[in-house]
Amino acid sequence: LINPDSLRAVQFSDFELNVQVEGQALPNEMFINLGNVQYRLSKDAPNRFSYRFVNVQKDVPFTLFGGGIESKDYTLQVLRKPSVAGFDVKLHFPEYTGRPDESLANVGDLVVPQGTQISWVFNVQNTEKLALRFGNDGVNEAKRFDDNLFSYNRRALKDETYKIFISNNLLPNADSVAYTVSIIPDLHPQIMVEEFKDSTNQRLTFFAGDASDDYGLNNLTFNYQVKKVKGGQLPMNTIKIEKQAGKQINYQYTWDIRNLELEPGDEISYYFEVFDNDAVNGSKSARTNVMQYRMPTLDEFRQQQAQNSEELKKELDKSLKESLKINEELKKLRDKVLQKKEMDWQTRKQMENLLQRQKQLQEQIEQAKNNFEQNNKQQEEFQQKTEDIAKKQEDLQKMFEESVSEEMKQLMEDIQKLLQEMNKDQMLEKMEEMQQNSEDLSKELDRMKELYKQLEVEQLQQQQIEQLEELAKKQEDLAKQTEENAKSDEDLKKEQDQLNKEMNEVAKKQEDLQKKNEDLKRPQKMDDQKQEMQDTQQDMKDAKQDLNQNQKKSASKKQKSAANKMKNMANKMKQNKASGEMEQMEEDIKMLRQLLENLVSLSFAQEQNMKDVSTSSVNTPHYVELAQQQYKIKDDFKVVEDSLHALASRNFKIETIVNDKVSDIKGSMKRSIEDLEERRVPAATTNQQSSMKSLNDLALMLSEIMQNMQQEMASGMPGSQSCQKPGKKSGEGQGKGGKEPKDKISKGQQSLNEQMKELKQRMEGQKGGSPGMSKEFAQMAAKQAAMRNALRELQKQKQQQGKGSQTLDQIMQDMDKVETDLVNKRLTNEMLKRQEEILTRLLEEERAEREREQDEQRQAQTAKQQPAKMPPALEEYLKKRRAEIEQFRTVSPALKPYYKQLVEEYLKGAGAN
Repeated sequence: LINPDSLRAVQFSDFELNVQVEGQALPNEMFINLGNVQYRLSKDAPNRFSYRFVNVQKDVPFTLFGGGIESKDYTLQVLRKPSVAGFDVKLHFPEYTGRPDESLANVGDLVVPQGTQISWVFNVQNTEKLALRFGNDGVNEAKRFDDNLFSYNRRALKDETYKIFISNNLLPNADSVAYTVSIIPDLHPQIMVEEFKDSTNQRLTFFAGDASDDYGLNNLTFNYQVKKVKGGQLPMNTIKIEKQAGKQINYQYTWDIRNLELEPGDEISYYFEVFDNDAVNGSKSARTNVMQYRMPTLDEFRQQQAQNSEELKKELDKSLKESLKINEELKKLRDKVLQKKEMDWQTRKQMENLLQRQKQLQEQIEQAKNNFEQNNKQQEEFQQKTEDIAKKQEDLQKMFEESVSEEMKQLMEDIQKLLQEMNKDQMLEKMEEMQQNSEDLSKELDRMKELYKQLEVEQLQQQQIEQLEELAKKQEDLAKQTEENAKSDEDLKKEQDQLNKEMNEVAKKQEDLQKKNEDLKRPQKMDDQKQEMQDTQQDMKDAKQDLNQNQKKSASKKQKSAANKMKNMANKMKQNKASGEMEQMEEDIKMLRQLLENLVSLSFAQEQNMKDVSTSSVNTPHYVELAQQQYKIKDDFKVVEDSLHALASRNFKIETIVNDKVSDIKGSMKRSIEDLEERRVPAATTNQQSSMKSLNDLALMLSEIMQNMQQEMASGMPGSQSCQKPGKKSGEGQGKGGKEPKDKISKGQQSLNEQMKELKQRMEGQKGGSPGMSKEFAQMAAKQAAMRNALRELQKQKQQQGKGSQTLDQIMQDMDKVETDLVNKRLTNEMLKRQEEILTRLLEEERAEREREQDEQRQAQTAKQQPAKMPPALEEYLKKRRAEIEQFRTVSPALKPYYKQLVEEYLKGAGAN
């Protein structure tokens, strides 16, 4: 037997027994006796046999025999092998991840967030020592805390493999097993933002964005830095933005650049930055793209304004042409309907098409109004405006708002309903009404177009004056620096060259101003200063040449000469502007006076015709003559209408209500003619009376406009002064919005009451009155109408503020009754009593209004800057987007981290889209 005394096997392993037989008689077979079981040995050679013990687990006694040979007793001794029966892993995740601790059984390959604390507990057998080796590091022994238990702790910071080694005294490093630890790193946060500009204020910006991180966010900031046009950068400003909690957030921010007091040409760079809550490596950040805003220079702003002005004129011209086309087609269609017995399908479709075009026209006018309002706001941001220009802009804005009336919208809805009913008679009536409104709209658009062109010329003229004065100051300063040799030669040449370029631009704008002025229906007084411009440019050019030749004394002299010429041009433009306005106002006053005389004559003629019609028989030739006289009155008023339209097209003081009153007169006269032709005398006289009343109202309105213009002329036209807050003239300020004193209406009513009492006494003395009293009645009726209109405007303002008064409605109704009595020359004691009641209620209403104002003043507090509100459309868009994302989140089930991350990435993508 080979090595019969060293039979030792490792537990759980196989052991091979080799037997060699010596002697002359070799057995053919050998057997092993294991307890009571015998096994044949394998014959490897004539004298060699072998046997394999499989999976030895305990000591094995055995003997060998065969061919008459028998061995002694042997024992295969087993060496106990160290082993790991099992192990537990406890994972303590970093607190900032928000994940609860986990326990795993017999899991060696781990995927954990970076910074996770891992604790192993090994349950071993036949083991004296357990060690772990991570990567290429040294071996780390585990701590034994029980007979068969070892523990080891480690913080996972990177991907690595690790091996577990176990051993005992008999079997050092008996076995090992390898596993991996994979790290889930803390990702960088993500952030995106959308920028929305306010269409009416380019310096007001709204931001809406999303930010996310795999575990959470700490801070969200808005950062901006200003780069000055004169050189240099201001320090970075950081504003912390309040945010909601969570891994994914939506944020909004409103930024008003006006608070930064930027100068033209300054630039701002700005971005949002978000920081995550990484407690292992330190907080990481992510930024949005750097956005920029640059304040336009004054030249750039003026160029933009010029471009916007041209576009607005094109919009008005387009709207006017479309309005005229609609009016013409509507007239043809109405004539076509008149010739048919009933409306057919084709006529209905043509009318629907006209309604659609009218609706589109209203949308065009609305867009033009918004563009005009936006241009005005931009002007307020970049330059001061004179009171006169600011007032005209305000008047023009009001015209835009009144050009698309609610009456027209209601009329279109009524026509749409009648189209379904195919009612010819009612349709003809509505078509006639729409035709009249369309004609009025065309005239109003033509008026707005001409007034806007006039306003544009005045603004350009004011810009020319300001630029010349500004250039003159710069040229004077440069002349002083040249004379004192305060700057280097190169700087002097460079600045003079820049002034020369600016002067060339002023000269080009002067030519453009002349062309725009000549395009007006009534050009303003504007002298040709082409020669002065050329002389100034030549002086500046000569100054540049002298600087090139180092002749500073001569250059300074030319520079001063150029500056003086610029001042003279600016002063001359101011004088021409003032004198031209005065001459135009005198001309307008003269025309107004003539219009008033014509209106009074027409009112008397209408009154006389109304009396004659009421007493004439319809079957006499005289009645026909009266109808022809009514035609003549209507034709004579057409001359007044044309003159008034021409005046309104160049004078902002003619309010839209005047044109409305013209429409009322035309309608009443037209209806009265139709009634006369049909021999409907009562209806005819009613319409004639309405015409006379409207003529008197119109006369009073024009009289007040003329008086205001005369007062402006007498005061030297103070509206040409500059102001910081446009729209408020000197002497205004009583009440809110700079309107008339509140007691003016009551004083006017009191004066009218006294005038009526005096007239009644004279009528009683003269027993029926005299023919000259007709004019007094007309004047009193017009005065009462004017006060009623003033009350109506006051009530309209109160209603807009939510403070409408029922008392004012009742007063206006009583005033209307008084007007009717005055037109009919009725002056009774009951009427005088009603007048006293009107005055009493007026005084009570004014006293209550004063008390309310005093209460508001007592409660007044220091004004606070109110944050700009997000536009409703943008707010609704963001609300819908958030709702869609939240809908996805609410149905998300509890998932493993890997799948949760996939879901969150999907949601982020959905939010971005």
